[in-house]
Amino acid sequence: MSVIQLENLKKRFGETEVLHGINLSVNKREVVVLMGPSGSGKSTLLRCLTFLEEPTEGTIQIGSQKIAAGGKPNRSRKNEIRELRKRTGFVFQQFNLFPHKTAIENVMEGPIVVQGMEKEQAAKLAYTLLEKVGLGERCHHYPSQLSGGQQQRVAIARALSMNPDVMLYDEPTSALDPELVREVLQVMKDLANEGMTMVVVTHEMKFAKEVADRVIFMDGGVIVEEGNSEDIFNNPKEERTKRFLMQVND
Repeated sequence: MSVIQLENLKKRFGETEVLHGINLSVNKREVVVLMGPSGSGKSTLLRCLTFLEEPTEGTIQIGSQKIAAGGKPNRSRKNEIRELRKRTGFVFQQFNLFPHKTAIENVMEGPIVVQGMEKEQAAKLAYTLLEKVGLGERCHHYPSQLSGGQQQRVAIARALSMNPDVMLYDEPTSALDPELVREVLQVMKDLANEGMTMVVVTHEMKFAKEVADRVIFMDGGVIVEEGNSEDIFNNPKEERTKRFLMQVND
């Protein structure tokens, strides 16, 4: 069963087309890793999924919510985009936590503001999710009192608080010191093992090998090659994929 369906997705910035007609489907419980060199369109693709970037052409469907690119920015379309975003949890490179709110308050924010949840219920949910990512004991700490890895785990808990159909990660470990990367990747692995549908932009090849059901290699705004992780890493067919993997391994 498809959770995400992209048809002929294109994105231009001025005269420069950075996505050239992407067609992609992601199934329920599937973990898809997007990899490729900088500037290949991976992050733009992820941002277009939730209309953080407005696609130039094509359609995006998440669950039952389908939106075509290029619609007029009226109230109806804004509501459609809001509904689509409710189905996704987005974890960015930067943690984007409210510095004046504690960890638990950061996680409570979405359910209260977006879903209208009662404060007491939101606090219980937030604490449960912070425990899930290993931060129950630090729920009343402010972001400045947490390491980068802990802040990113709060960001994951915050994304989970909306009960999304799919989790989207845009290089979630790239801003972390190497010793903090493992704790974030472990939380992501645990979620994958629980059956969370995930699309991950990452340069963490070991994570991709271990966790991805499917690896997609992008370059120049197109999907060059895709397959299961074993095939892509051990027997890539396309020359561009081979060159990229050689550079990464070096």
